[in-house]
Amino acid sequence: MDEDRSLDEFANRDGDDGEAGGGGIEVDDGADGEANEIGDDERDPATATSTVSTSGSDCDRCGSTVERRWLDDGEYVCSDCKQW
Repeated sequence: MDEDRSLDEFANRDGDDGEAGGGGIEVDDGADGEANEIGDDERDPATATSTVSTSGSDCDRCGSTVERRWLDDGEYVCSDCKQW
């Protein structure tokens, strides 16, 4: 096998000067076909879809104490109350 290569050899394949582009993602807005950049501050934060509690937490609908609750219509509910 040949000698291992450094990842730095692949970092600037697009001819970029090596500086980060602001951490944005290019997206096509569909209107004029040009890509727009979404900045880090414009992204929606991730929403937790479940919670885990080793001591247990009450279901927001039925009140039973469970270790894992799922987000359903803005409430954290047990698996029996969750609409799958």
